[in-house]
Amino acid sequence: MLVIFAIVPLLAILAAMLMVALQPPQATVTADTVNSLNYSANNYLDKEAPFFELVTLDGEVVTLDDYAGKTLFLNFWQTTCPPCVRELPAFSEFAHDKTSQDIEVLAVNFDETSERITNFLAEIDVVGLPVALDPTSDVRRTYGVRDIPVTFMIDGDGIVRYWKLGAMDYFEMEEYAALMLTSAAANEG
Repeated sequence: MLVIFAIVPLLAILAAMLMVALQPPQATVTADTVNSLNYSANNYLDKEAPFFELVTLDGEVVTLDDYAGKTLFLNFWQTTCPPCVRELPAFSEFAHDKTSQDIEVLAVNFDETSERITNFLAEIDVVGLPVALDPTSDVRRTYGVRDIPVTFMIDGDGIVRYWKLGAMDYFEMEEYAALMLTSAAANEG
């Protein structure tokens, strides 16, 4: 009889643990969960984003100043990075959907040629994604990027408000956009 009283609670605890483990992960984005890693990108939170000047695949020069007054999703990636490749279609769609909302995306590729990137984007059918080249990795190093993909969310005043290490999906981009609007409203008030 004592064995039954000892086993039943253990089975209940195991069942509860299994139920918790089988629940899908929540996609709620908060500054605490996203920015809790010990990563050099943390050095830029709530500080001015480092200035950059890059050339896009279209041959245009872009700088951080070009995004003044807008939210910028600054993403660092390479064609050889599977998580980077997975998020590119979502970034392309997000960039297209947000053009009228003062939200911009700039995908910064480093250490690869424009020909390689252009061919690769055509292969995976990603169209209209603004891509800039960082052929010497100077901007990548300036932002403290070691692992990719990593995305910095920079507000209209040029302040890094959030960053995310790892692939993002469209839903997360929407959540960060909402957080950026909330941050902007709080900073105005």
